[in-house]
Amino acid sequence: MSYLVATSRCPISHESLENRGSVKENVGGVATALKRMLGENGGTWVCWGNGKADSHYPIENVGRYKVVRVFLSREEKNGFYDQFSNETLWPLFHYFRSRIKFSKSSYSYYLKVNEKFRDKILENISNDTDIWIHDYQLALLPKLLREARINNHITFTWHIPWVSEEFFSILPEARQIIQSITSSDLITFHTRLYRDHFLSCTKRFLGRETGIKSKVLAVPLGIDTSYYSPRKTIPTSLANIKNKDIIFSIDRLDYTKGLVNRVMAIDALLKKHSILRGKFVYIMVVNPSRTTISEYRAMKRELEMNIGRVNGKYGDFSWMPIIYMYRSISDNLLKSLYTRAKIAFIAPLIDGLNLVSKEFVSVSEDGIIIISKFAGAAEELSGAVKVNPYSIGDMADALFVALNMKEDEIRGRMNQMKHIVTKHDLNWWLSTILRTIRKQKRNANAWNVNGSD
Repeated sequence: MSYLVATSRCPISHESLENRGSVKENVGGVATALKRMLGENGGTWVCWGNGKADSHYPIENVGRYKVVRVFLSREEKNGFYDQFSNETLWPLFHYFRSRIKFSKSSYSYYLKVNEKFRDKILENISNDTDIWIHDYQLALLPKLLREARINNHITFTWHIPWVSEEFFSILPEARQIIQSITSSDLITFHTRLYRDHFLSCTKRFLGRETGIKSKVLAVPLGIDTSYYSPRKTIPTSLANIKNKDIIFSIDRLDYTKGLVNRVMAIDALLKKHSILRGKFVYIMVVNPSRTTISEYRAMKRELEMNIGRVNGKYGDFSWMPIIYMYRSISDNLLKSLYTRAKIAFIAPLIDGLNLVSKEFVSVSEDGIIIISKFAGAAEELSGAVKVNPYSIGDMADALFVALNMKEDEIRGRMNQMKHIVTKHDLNWWLSTILRTIRKQKRNANAWNVNGSD
């Protein structure tokens, strides 16, 4: 038995042939888990080779597994990734109706690229290979493999929110997406809500849940808690923020993150509670994203204009309420911020899960999480302060409560969440899915044996 993983992103990409340090590693919870699985068991990772020099590495051995890259033309990349994946599916599955763009040509490219992945998979499997497909970019792949008469066990994991059946029905290709995903043997989501929405969609578009419900699971992704531990040494830059509570957030630039709303919540907090001036700083880290797209550049300008307005309104020569960092930061600095911060301000408008919240819980010893009730992780983190990210007043009030919360309550909430995050860590997520795959295969083999008697 062997494993084949299919993802849009590769575990590593090559950006240059000449310069040293040209190999870029894909980081994140999912990538870490899949690297661990393939590193221990061997297998194949099929992915889109979009690094500048990836074309020189169509097949690459990485320890016990190999990376097999799919290459796209500029037109295929634009139709598959920029348009259908990110202008149709992404806003659709985050409830941003006004941002959804429909195009028959972009869906054609989406189908064509999924077919390219199918062809690479067919070249790299044997009869005993278990196939694990990930996320919305490859939603047509399970059915394409079944149409190629592949009987291998297929797992499909969906990493972003799944919307209600009414909203899903906006998509002209909704039936094709549902028919494909349900061709899998095992389907996993990160929350029970997304799982239930998916089952409602299967009933609406396929007319049934029978035979599907038993293979759809809610298994929330965990983190590597051994990696996310408190930092014993704190950078001088943070130590210099004396006698001030730190409110912290880190997000990539995206319209789903509700970044401007958070700035407005700081404004509302200081307007209502002027006594808090000089008592805290909000360190807001924003990772650059899609810097070539005009819409994202405009989003950045709007965010920075609001930050400047709030800092100008309340700040002085000795204190600014918001410290804004538009760049990527090192893991060491990130863990230092988790350690030092009193509040993790996690308020996306909607989020499939949000691993930052779990990382903060793992690192922090006496911190508080303010989390959007529309973030998938809110389902597990019962000790967090939950807010409506569309309500500026709700977030401002939550910040005030958190800044004044008693130490005993803070520790009680944090210990409750630490128990969950430790129990449902990265190894738990991976082992739960792999154990389910083995169980399904045993049951299928038993059925085949009994059926042949």
